[in-house]
Amino acid sequence: MSTIAISNKSSNAATSTCLSSRDNEAITLFEKGVEKEASGMMSDAVEYYRKAFKINDRVDTLYRSQRLPQAIHKLKSERGKNTIKRIDEEKLKLINVDKLIESFRNIDANAPDPTNTSDETTDYLTIKFANIGLDNHEEIIIKPVSPLVHLPNDIWINILGILIQDSPESWFSMSITCKKFAYLGFGTSSLWRKLCYNIYPNQIYHENKQYLSNLPLGQDHHSDLDLPIPQDQLKIIPQYNSSWKSMLHNRPFIKFLGCYISVVNYYSEGGRHEFSNSWTTPFRMITYYRYIRFYPDGTCIKVLSILPPDQVIPHLSKHNISQGIPDTISESGKPVYTTPQQHQKEGQKIYLGNWTISTTGEVHIVIENGSVDYCVFHYYFQVKSLGGINKHAKLSWIRYNTVRKKMSDDDDREGEICLLSLRNEKPFKFSRVRSYSLDN
Repeated sequence: MSTIAISNKSSNAATSTCLSSRDNEAITLFEKGVEKEASGMMSDAVEYYRKAFKINDRVDTLYRSQRLPQAIHKLKSERGKNTIKRIDEEKLKLINVDKLIESFRNIDANAPDPTNTSDETTDYLTIKFANIGLDNHEEIIIKPVSPLVHLPNDIWINILGILIQDSPESWFSMSITCKKFAYLGFGTSSLWRKLCYNIYPNQIYHENKQYLSNLPLGQDHHSDLDLPIPQDQLKIIPQYNSSWKSMLHNRPFIKFLGCYISVVNYYSEGGRHEFSNSWTTPFRMITYYRYIRFYPDGTCIKVLSILPPDQVIPHLSKHNISQGIPDTISESGKPVYTTPQQHQKEGQKIYLGNWTISTTGEVHIVIENGSVDYCVFHYYFQVKSLGGINKHAKLSWIRYNTVRKKMSDDDDREGEICLLSLRNEKPFKFSRVRSYSLDN
């Protein structure tokens, strides 16, 4: 199979400046600061930045000229040459996606003709070619379309349905390969229906739980129709103009194959030394993380820790509640527990709770046995979208309170409600974790 190569003007090879050992040390410290900042550890990031600038006060310029091009090249090679291109989101919002996808109905996949720049040829250009940049690259390689693309549409729709069941990310990736797959993957109602049936029957609805708890003793609901929120999605679809896609976009839900993370950074002021004449007040930056992972059986787990995600996420499982987050990781990659459970630090403990979601997207989490023995913890969040693109991937705080338990027969403080401050708290953002399953 032949390929067509187009060569543009050759660019001069970049010559790297010889750096001293001190400059390399400064850049290395600056890189560590960038890594810490990316993971939300601002206090550590500031410390690395300070050390780097002490060695070289122009280390940021050196980093951009020496290391940043290498990082960009690596990112392009891993994720495609269009990865770092900035997209005008305002212009993107003006696109009628449904109309655009419908226009692909009768289009077959064809390799674009690189020698023809006429606008008339855009009908058969593919949506995504990882090796074609948005600007002028030195070499563009066009490969012929695979003969598999000529399979009947019904077969491709069946394949896409299997991908939705086993790997929704693969369904999405396949659907943005070309215009034909975009129409089949995003324009087929049965695929959106399959997604809805994968998601909504696993939601634990507050209205249903309240209805079942209020039934008279010994009485059971007779059918799914008795529930305020039926399990059969066909009973709900009329509320969304009989559009499965509209249901998925507008009906909030909790995601399971990952965890929700909140990164909190704030300053804490200290006091001056006795007899100090300093005009400034010392301060330190506090960084901590909140982790929540949901399960479709109505349980969830919560961790509040100063440990970053790479140390917590691999061990965030309800099967690890008795062990908690490990103290260290061995050279072989296995967790090492050196502290007995009763002496574990608060940041290593995993707490088990229960959750429900309302039809309006309000999430309620209850933790009976939390960090304070005599309190039940209640968390209230609202499901929102991230940037209008990542649907239902954010939990925004509504309120956070405790309810006092009954500690003795003559305890007159039972039921006391204490509202807790949300001053420093930040929203939770969902992070997909490939190693997670629905029950691990």
